[in-house]
Amino acid sequence: MASAQEKLDLYSDKNEILLNPRLPKEDYEALYSLAVAIQDERKLTGHVWIATSGSTADSAARTKLVALSKEALRSSASAVNFHLQSTSQDVWTQVLPPFHVGGLGIEVRAELSGAKVISALKEGRWDVHHFYEILKSEKCTLSALVPTQVYDLVSHSYQAPSTLRAIIVGGGAFEAELFKKARSLGWPVLPSYGMTETASQIATAGLDSLKSGEFPEMHLLSHATARTSEEGFLQVQARSLFTCYAQNTSEGPRSWDPKSDGWFTTEDRGQVIEGALHIQGRSKDYIKIGGEGTNVAQLRSVLENCALALNPSFPLKVTLLDMPSERLGSEIHIVSLLSEAETDNIVKAYSDKVLPFEKPRKVHYVKSIPRSDLGKILWAQLRSLL
Repeated sequence: MASAQEKLDLYSDKNEILLNPRLPKEDYEALYSLAVAIQDERKLTGHVWIATSGSTADSAARTKLVALSKEALRSSASAVNFHLQSTSQDVWTQVLPPFHVGGLGIEVRAELSGAKVISALKEGRWDVHHFYEILKSEKCTLSALVPTQVYDLVSHSYQAPSTLRAIIVGGGAFEAELFKKARSLGWPVLPSYGMTETASQIATAGLDSLKSGEFPEMHLLSHATARTSEEGFLQVQARSLFTCYAQNTSEGPRSWDPKSDGWFTTEDRGQVIEGALHIQGRSKDYIKIGGEGTNVAQLRSVLENCALALNPSFPLKVTLLDMPSERLGSEIHIVSLLSEAETDNIVKAYSDKVLPFEKPRKVHYVKSIPRSDLGKILWAQLRSLL
């Protein structure tokens, strides 16, 4: 088995297990053993196991693993290369972990196109200053970032190097205000939609969208199709779809394939209009407060935009979530790393933009907001702190 640090053989029948080396030893071994057991049970060959990047698992050992065939990884990479018109002349800068599908995707794309890959991590971790210096010194042309990393670039008012052709942005909600600030600094950001289950992105803004400062549509790539289910959920069919899930449960190891007739139903509500995806949010984000329906992700977007307007670094230091309420069913709480005065300014701006029942009922001041290696908030851990 290859570790997350070794070069992947894209054409062998060998299975690979790519896990975060920083996981506690007990959790790492539990996930590794799970993958071995399920691939033996299902007689899988030529597959790569990757942990989902979701943030709701109650423990690392219970994280879902996704089995992706190497053929699926190659299909995804070929479609992305075609979309970006990538050739052997390109230089990718790599700041996403190799055990995440975003980081692995860059390596596969480069192997297929002959492009060069330059690591811009500093001692294995993201450092915005180091990333910026590598971009300039190595004359990088392509990169892939998560929104948190774009926040860091914007907060330092860095101007994009002229050699950079495109940056794919995925792995979380990419707010329109952040997009506009990044574009005003010259960053060629392309919003994308994808997930571990699809071996990276299946929809991305086009290169021609960089001629405009408007937030672009995300068009389906050549290897994928999508539709909306009767319940309003996005369904995907693609050559890059995963083979199965695996998870440790209280009853023991479990594996399953949720696809139906080749279609995978996501947790996202959305529409497909003339080949473009319009994502409306995750089902778990829809809640009721005193009988009134709302979307927590959209409220979080309002809060982040209010924070961004006050200070580019603030969106990473404040968030909101729904908490149970005996009287209302659910209520909105704010979590902040900022001072009381700074938080009050953000809360006031937020409250002016939302309906009365969507206003926060409580503010929690904490010392840290737990995040994954990709900057995603670990909601189960955060809730345990409150």
